[in-house]
Formats: sequence, structure tokens, C-alpha cells
Amino acid sequence: MRSFREPQKEKNWGASLKPLKKPFYWFGAFHLLLFCSLTISPAWGFTPPPSEDVPKAFTLKGKQVALSSLHNPYKDDPKALYQGGALYTKHCFFCHGDLLDGNGLFGKSFFPPPADFTRLDSILSRPQGYTFWRIMKGGQGLPEKYEPWNSAMPAWEESLSTKDVWKIITYVYETAGQWHAKPGKQEPPSLERGKQVYLKKCAYCHGETGKGDGPSADYSMPQPRNLTKGHIKLRSTSFGKIPTDEDLFNAITNGMRGTTMPGWKHLPKNDRKSLVIYVKSLSKKFEKFKKRGKSHKIIKVSKEPALSKESVARGKELFMANCSGCHGVEGRGDGVTTYRIIDYSSNAIWPRNLREPWTFRRGSSRMDIFKTLRTGFSTTSMPKFSPRIFKDKQIWDIVNFVSTLPLPVKPKMQSPIHAKKVAGEISDDFNAPVWKDAQSSFIPLGGQLQAKPKSYFPTVRNLTVRAAHNGKEVALYIDWTDHSLDPALKEFMDVEESPPPPLPEHMQGGEADEPEERAAPDHPDAVAVQFPVNLDAQTPYFLNGDADHPVNIWKWTTATNKAAEFNANGLEKWKPQDDLSQVVKVKAGYRYGQYSVIIKRKLKVIHEKIDIQFQTGRPIPIAFNVWDGYHEETGNKKSISSWFTLWLDE
Repeated sequence: MRSFREPQKEKNWGASLKPLKKPFYWFGAFHLLLFCSLTISPAWGFTPPPSEDVPKAFTLKGKQVALSSLHNPYKDDPKALYQGGALYTKHCFFCHGDLLDGNGLFGKSFFPPPADFTRLDSILSRPQGYTFWRIMKGGQGLPEKYEPWNSAMPAWEESLSTKDVWKIITYVYETAGQWHAKPGKQEPPSLERGKQVYLKKCAYCHGETGKGDGPSADYSMPQPRNLTKGHIKLRSTSFGKIPTDEDLFNAITNGMRGTTMPGWKHLPKNDRKSLVIYVKSLSKKFEKFKKRGKSHKIIKVSKEPALSKESVARGKELFMANCSGCHGVEGRGDGVTTYRIIDYSSNAIWPRNLREPWTFRRGSSRMDIFKTLRTGFSTTSMPKFSPRIFKDKQIWDIVNFVSTLPLPVKPKMQSPIHAKKVAGEISDDFNAPVWKDAQSSFIPLGGQLQAKPKSYFPTVRNLTVRAAHNGKEVALYIDWTDHSLDPALKEFMDVEESPPPPLPEHMQGGEADEPEERAAPDHPDAVAVQFPVNLDAQTPYFLNGDADHPVNIWKWTTATNKAAEFNANGLEKWKPQDDLSQVVKVKAGYRYGQYSVIIKRKLKVIHEKIDIQFQTGRPIPIAFNVWDGYHEETGNKKSISSWFTLWLDE
């Protein structure tokens, strides 16, 4: 959220920082690709390349350009600073974040993670010509010594002009440098100060008049709050009621997890208090509330009871009657009510996947869940549970049941993915002991943003994978949440969908709605597994390979319930293998909002030039693509992962 109006000229803090005198080192080649970020796990084990290995010149659109000759023509131009912010929002903030700290919506989806520009040892310590080179060339085309060059940083030379790149650099250096500026004298909270901070930090998303129509609104999901309505999602007041000053202050300070709204806790406290004053001035509701002498009615949270089996059982019954219509019987957001209320084109969003508490907007503690049930989420389909109908004891029962749905802790990304060697044939029964005993690896996914059509808001944000082999065959068990089953799959198998819930007790006597059928999507749901064709060659680019380094892809779709094998030399260059080469076997299933696929192939096959030949006891790069057909994902519009490592135990 940056300035909507063109800002007044301010000191360029980033440009005033001098490069470090001592040689600058990076922790691994990946971070060279992502603007020299230093936050990488030592487990990756890369040799740090010295700064003198940065090329003296590079090729840009067929011409040689010397880095020493590059100078930013816009670094002191306030108009270019604003324009650079607009370009940054359109192209960069999904990964690098609104605050430039690497914590964008996909900040934890890719490895290596996006660079934190606010660090003094990131690009602020480098000449701006260096950053120009990194933006233009991205993760592809680097010297082989920097392998594996598989970062999610695109090469922008074909889609951004030289002028646009310099404007982005102007914005990044200026804004990131402000993190290190000496704080000035703090002004007391005031409407005028709030307006200044709002126009500089917030209007870019929420709009100059607070209607949620800023230039970045089209790149936000859910879209920025319309502040003139006087509503915010997380409040201590009841559904539809205006928030307290403390509610507004907390919303500004903490942001909204899982969205493009960051927390602004790094701003001075008085600035955040000033923002509260100004945000209230954008809606007439606050002034009317004051003139009428009203006071806020704060939702009270009763004492948290002990967790018990009896409470969980009662909570399950209440959940099935009152919550499963949206959240589904296992909490994955696949309830039948979503057939009517979910539409991304109108900015309606899916009910929360209750099995992933790290995505809960307010938080995942039992008290947080209690508050959510009692207050609801204004401007969404999540209602409040009124005290006139539900006693506190019943709310706590629901809370206790919901707290049993997810795993005790968030799954950790596991790499390598270990394929344990087993005896005999590998079962394709999803409940077989071989899969219950296998290591489960959590794989984060992000949207494909390098080529159009881009996937700014993919619905599938992670999957889990297990692996096994028997010395002759390798098998992968993959599952992922997809709230919307492709009905085409019913032609091949029986599936388990969340049924319509029974009418709640307070609605008994009415007529239940007839269950609806979800309309068939225009595209199938699908998952793909990717490997390099040649394990002894340079690792291909992680986005479906490149011209010189092909990948072998196994893709399953709901359209055929079969796995097809492809070779790819880039996003646009997929080629199906001939019929004799189609040897991958697959079994799939769908149960309460979750797809499961077991996919198998022999370790060695005869087509060595087009198919990976698996080997035990060595690292094997593996990556994943997922498509949600209901949300018009097809082709390049998909969820993607970085390279991970598969290891077949000897």
C-alpha cells in the first residue's frame, strides 16, 4: 500500500547508502537470482560465490551492456517514484511483499525465498546497475557455475521497458532505504498526520477516498476494504457493527494474514494512531455513532473450558448442522452451500479450510476461534453465532471440535522426499501400510507469474507427497485440497462429497433446500510431476525446463483419469510422448474436498533420451504443477512448486 498521489520529493535514502567496502558474499547461488537475499537454509549447501564473479557486462536484447555504464535517470524524480510503485505492485509485490521484505503472498511458496530488500546487506549495498541486471535477466541464463538457477525470479527484459525497470528500482531503493532512516520527531496523533500517512502508505490499495479502488485493487484478493462503509473483518464488536479504535489500530498493526494486506507495526505508534483517526473520517458512520451518544458493545469471551471427548462429540454434531454446509464435513471448505456463494469473478471467496489453521485470518487459538464464531466476518458469508441461539457452552463445543480437525502443528517442508525401499509390489490402496509408514512431505505452491495467463490467486497452495520404491518401480502418493470436484471424475469412480447438512434445531419445521449440482467446469482438474530427463546434465529451469534442458512430465487429469507423459522445453513447449512411451500407471480418488493420486513407473525404461532413468542413492530433482479447472486454470495458469529433491533409499 503506497502513495496514490504523486509524493513530494523526499531524500533518497537508498541512493545515499554507500556499497560495502569489503567483498560481499552470498549464501548460495539461489540468492544471487533473487536480488542477493541472505535468508537461506545452510541445508542447501551451496558454495558462496564472491562478488567479483558478477559479470562486467551482459547481453540485453542483443546488445552488450556494461554494468559500470548503467545509471538510473529517475532516481531523484518524484513522479517516477510513484510510477515505480505502480509497476512494483503489478509485477513484484506478490513475492517481495508490500513492505519489500520478501513476505508477499507467495513469499513462503518458493525456494529460495524472495529477497528482503529492506536489509542493508541486500540490494541497498549494491549499485543500482547491479539491480537493473538482476531484474532484466532473472533466474534464467546465468552462468552454469551458479547452478541450480531455478529461482522464481522472472527475466523481465521481454515484458518491461528499460524505463519501467529504472522506475521500479527508484521505488525499491527509496522505499527500502526508508527502513534505515533516522526517526524524526514524533508528531502527536492528528487527522492531518493520518491523511499524510494514509496517502503515502494506504491509498494505493484502498483508494484516495477509501473506497477500495486504488490502482492495486485489481491485484488483490480479497480486494482492499471499502473504508467508507465503516466495516473491518476482525472486530471485538458484533457482525455489521462499527469497530472500536482498538480494533482499527490492531488491524493496521497486524495486517491480515493470507492476503496482500501487510502489518504496519514498523510504523511509529503515533502514525498508526493518526491513521485510525483518518480512517474513521472516511466513513460517516463513526460521526453518527458519536453524535447519537452510542457506545460499543464488546463481545465477551467466557472462560475457556477444558477440552473433553464429550465436548468434541457435541461440537461435531453442532458443526455438522450449522457449519458443514460451507466448510464441508471434514472442514476443507467443500460444503454444498459453496455452489451458490462462491464466485471469484465477484470477489466472493471460499470458506476457510479448517484443516490449515495457519491460514485463519484472526488466529488459530481456541479463543480466536470463539471470537470469530461470536462476531462473524462482516462483508463475508461467515455469520455470527448469536447468543440468543447458541449458548457459550455450545460455542466452546464447536471450537473444541474444530481444533481437532488439523494436525497438531503446521506440516514442515521436507526435502529430500525419501522413498523407502519396500518388498514386493507397491500397493495402490490409499490406506495401505506402505503409505501410512511413508514420510509425508509438505510442498508449498505459488502462482505461475512469469508468462500470461498468470495465476495471481491460485486456490491450491500446497500438496503433500509420499514416495516408495521396490527396486523395480517407484510410486508417488500425492494429495491436495480442491473444494470443487470436477463431476467428470464420477464417470470413472465413486467419490465422497460433503452432503447437505441437516436443518439446525432453530430452523426445524422449514423445508430444506434441494441439493444442487455444481456446473461442470470448462477445464479439468489436474496434477503434474516433473523430473529432468538427464540427471547427469545441468538442472533444467524449474518452470517446465528450457530450450537446452528438457524435462519429463507425468500429468493426470479428471478428464480421462489417466496419466499422460510429456516432454517440455519451457512453459509453451510441451510435447506428448508417443503411445509406446506412455507407461505411467495411476490410481485416483476424491474424498470430502481432497484429491488423492498414486502414480507409478518403472525405475528404468527404454526411452533414455526422453524419460528419466531413476537411480537409488542420489538426489533427483522433482517439481509439481496443479490446475483447478473450476477456477479456469489451464495451460500456464496453474499452481507451481520450485525444485525439491527425491531420494530413493538403497
